[in-house]
Amino acid sequence: MRKFADTLVCLALALIIVGAWLTAPFAVVSGSMTPTLLGPHRAFDCERCRKRNVFAVEVPVITGFRPACKACGATGPQLDLIHVAPGDRMLVDYTTLLFREPRRWEVVALRLPETASRIAVKRVVGLPGETVELRDGEVYIDGKVAPKPSTVADIRYDNVPGFPASAQWKLAADEYFVLGDNPSISDDSRYWKFGAGVPSQLVVGKPLIVHFPSRTTSWYGRPVHVPDLAAIRYIR
Repeated sequence: MRKFADTLVCLALALIIVGAWLTAPFAVVSGSMTPTLLGPHRAFDCERCRKRNVFAVEVPVITGFRPACKACGATGPQLDLIHVAPGDRMLVDYTTLLFREPRRWEVVALRLPETASRIAVKRVVGLPGETVELRDGEVYIDGKVAPKPSTVADIRYDNVPGFPASAQWKLAADEYFVLGDNPSISDDSRYWKFGAGVPSQLVVGKPLIVHFPSRTTSWYGRPVHVPDLAAIRYIR
C-alpha cells in the first residue's frame, strides 16, 4: 500500500509539472474579445427573455442609463448601479501551434509587437502573404470576402475612426493579421504603428477553455464575486 501511495504522489507531481509546462492560466484584463472572452464587465439577465447582456468596463457609463436587451429590446436595469465582475480566467495551450500554423478565425495568444512582455488574445483573420481589407464590416482577403464562421457572424469588422472606410494591409511571408471580437475597443492590427502584421514567432499558444468564470452578486448590500460554473466553456 505504501508503494502504491508513493506512485500516486509521484504521478500527481509529474502531471502538475508537465501541465504547467504545456499550459498556463491567464486572466482576461480587457473587453477587446467580448463576447468570446470577458474582461472586467457589467452584466444582467433580461427579465423578459433571460438573455445575458454583457458590457465591457471600457464602455462609457452614463448615470441613469438603462440599456435595452440585445436579444429582445426590453429595457434593462440602470447600468451604473451594476457592480463590475472580474474577467474570465483561461488556460492557454502552448503545444498545439508547435505542430501546425494558426488558422483563419482561430483565437490565439500572442505577444504584442510593440510590447513583447505583454500577452494578448486576438482572432486571426489574415494569413501570411495575404492582402487584408476591411470594408462594410466584412473581411476581404486578396479582394474576396472571407466567409465568417457562426461564432463571429454578427460582428462587424470596421476600420478604425480617422482611417479611410476601406484600407488594405499586405502581410509578409511570416505575418498574421489579428482583430478583437469587440472591434470598437480592441487594440489590434488596425492600430499598431510598427506594422499591422504579427510575426509568427510572437504567436505563443491557443486559448483552450475558460476555467474559472465568476459573476457578481450582493451579500448584505455588498458586491461578492462567486464562481459561475455554468459559464465554463471552450474558446472558439
